[in-house]
Amino acid sequence: MLRWVLLLLCSASAWAQQPGQPLRVVTDYWPPFRMAGADGQLQGLDIDMLNELQKRTGLRFEVRLQPWARALEDMRNGQADLMTGLARTAEREQYIDYLEPYYYACTPRFYGSAQRAAAIDSYEKLLGLRIGYVLQSAYFEPFDSDTRLLKVGVKNEDQLLQMQLRGRVELMIGTDCQVDFQLRDLELGPRLVKLNYRPPGRTLLYLGLSRTSGRDDERELLAQALRQLLHDRWMQQAAKAYR
Repeated sequence: MLRWVLLLLCSASAWAQQPGQPLRVVTDYWPPFRMAGADGQLQGLDIDMLNELQKRTGLRFEVRLQPWARALEDMRNGQADLMTGLARTAEREQYIDYLEPYYYACTPRFYGSAQRAAAIDSYEKLLGLRIGYVLQSAYFEPFDSDTRLLKVGVKNEDQLLQMQLRGRVELMIGTDCQVDFQLRDLELGPRLVKLNYRPPGRTLLYLGLSRTSGRDDERELLAQALRQLLHDRWMQQAAKAYR
């Protein structure tokens, strides 16, 4: 029995990241927060924030791109340490430690053709329409848990937008700070507009640490730097570059 306990302790020690190692950040493209730059490197508001937090804390971040659902799973099992752009849900809180306060706020919105958008002014009028969404995303209730709706899930925002433009779904849901940025494209803008119906509430975006990755020692340093960054109104200034 003692031998098995020792083996388990050694395995747990090897599994966790050691202090001083870069924090493993997992994410997906989500303009203007995370997107590909001209040189192929990640850029965007979240990347700017991570760079600023590195300067203020001395911590290092190693960012890895992967589908959103896979990133959440890596946070759950301790294969990743940190995510940005997280909406808060009870299910995620079981394995993600959300750092207070939230650093940005968006609004969930539905998008479709101009003709369809004008005709939908209530939640009930969504019934019977194919609605595209990104898997494992949190938008709002009752949408997230409503089994009456015809929801079509995809891996990322680019797939969602292409599916909408090709007519594979009749509507798509996203957040205004992300979709509106993409609709600044002169070819996309006229083809996709917001529905008259406005979902309730806002989508608050958080920085979150995995509860199982073993990086608790850096938590308070990171949380203090985030609070100071927001107190300094750094985020408002940085966001101007993406408007």
